[in-house]
Amino acid sequence: MTADKRIALGDVPRYVRTGMTLGLGGGPVMITPMALIREVLRSGARDLHLVAASTGGLGLDVLIGAGAAASVEFAQVILNEFGQAPNFRRWAESGRLACRDHS
Repeated sequence: MTADKRIALGDVPRYVRTGMTLGLGGGPVMITPMALIREVLRSGARDLHLVAASTGGLGLDVLIGAGAAASVEFAQVILNEFGQAPNFRRWAESGRLACRDHS
């Protein structure tokens, strides 16, 4: 029998550290784990290496806009019918965000 590896949402900041790699699932807008993302932001971690579970969207864009991300790996980052992810685009075009496109 394997040990239960779930943690309470409020405990997330204890596990998130500056410079770590963070994989995010969900979708561009729907099923985005926003409660988890808020807790990551509360941790104060910076220079995160974000990995989108194929398509990134709102969650990645919030972390990037908050200045928590140093890099992102993705197939695409978009907000579907709401258009492009503005923080992702602004940070990528300015060179402040290292991008690894896996489309």
